[in-house]
Formats: sequence, C-alpha cells, structure tokens
Amino acid sequence: MNTLTDAEVLCAVAEQDDTEQVEDGVFYPDSTITTKDGAEWKVLRLREPTVFHSLQAAKVIGKKPSIESIYDSQIDLVCRISGWPKVAADQLPTRILDKAVAYASAFEENVRRKQDEEPECPESLTLLFSPSIEAVNQSFSEMVLREPVVSERRKYKATESRGSFAGFLQAEIDLVSAISGWPMAAVLKMPISKFAKGADYLTGFFIAGHQTGNPSQPI
Repeated sequence: MNTLTDAEVLCAVAEQDDTEQVEDGVFYPDSTITTKDGAEWKVLRLREPTVFHSLQAAKVIGKKPSIESIYDSQIDLVCRISGWPKVAADQLPTRILDKAVAYASAFEENVRRKQDEEPECPESLTLLFSPSIEAVNQSFSEMVLREPVVSERRKYKATESRGSFAGFLQAEIDLVSAISGWPMAAVLKMPISKFAKGADYLTGFFIAGHQTGNPSQPI
C-alpha cells in the first residue's frame, strides 16, 4: 500500500493556491487587443485614482448627465489610470470594463458619507500621507483641516452652483486647498479616498447648518 507523505499532499494545495491568486486591480482580456498602430494591449492594470483623474472624468459627463455621458466618464477614468487609449478600451469585453470601473470607483464610494449618515464635526481633522505627495518642489505629508468660515463657504457655493459633477468636485477641491493651505497641484495629486474623507469632513459642517435654520430654505 502506497503511503502519501505530508510534502506530497501539501504540494497539491500549494499549486492550487498559486493558480487562484489574482492581483487586485489587474484584468486580463481573453485575447490580446491590437490597435491600428500595431500596439498590443494584454493587461489592464489599475490603481487608486487621484483627484485629477476623477475631475477629468467628471468633466466628460458635462452639465446635463445622460446614461451615455456617465458611461463615457467611466471609460475615461479607466483609460487615464491604466494608460490604455480609448480605441483599445473600446475593444475590451464589457464585463471586464464593468469590473474595472467597479474597482476604480470603490476607492471613493467606500469612503464617502452616505446621504442618511449624520456627519461628524470634530474641531479639526488631520490626514497623513505616506509616501508624501510631491508638488511644486515640495513634499506634503500632513494635511490639517478645520471648520470653514462663512467666506469660504460662499466661494464653495458659488462654484457648486455651476450645476455639474465637475463643478461640485471643483468646489470641494477649492475648499480643501483654501483651508489646508496646500497648493492646487498637491490637492489634485491626492489619492481620491483621502480627498473624499477630507472633503466630506468640511462639507459636513454645511449639512449640520440645516439644523439651525429654516429647513425649507436652501443653504
């Protein structure tokens, strides 16, 4: 009677684990995609979007969102992060693109405050960055935020009133930059998850303001 050794049985499990390992944010089309310039595209590799990526994608939506413009915005986001040209992304299997969009969007969606969630408004919020963000010949590793003042809120509302996804995001960008003291270039290079946390903290003070005024009046 043959007796299996521990090494033999464990080897089988190890091989199975290796074949099942999938790297997050990496997607493989079933076949190589070739564009007219002869370039071949085999791997779609994504990472966390920056504020810049998200702002540029939001601009694609335009002032009047439609199903088509929102889908184009999602494609734009995937292309900007991956470095793929749109002509190559257009040839992706639709389910791979859907998975890529879900991966890229989750960084912001998982952090944003839910509509029915009561905002927390501590006196200040400190965000730490490792590695540091390099911009305008400086390194930025810490961002300190505090409650906006009336003039800062007015500027935010003025930009938000553009009535577009890009306008709303730009209003947040301007607010974060003004209160943190960070230059615009550094804010645009922030990971979207850290930015969303900071922006939600600042706008949380505006939501709390509804409790002190007439709720029927827009703020």
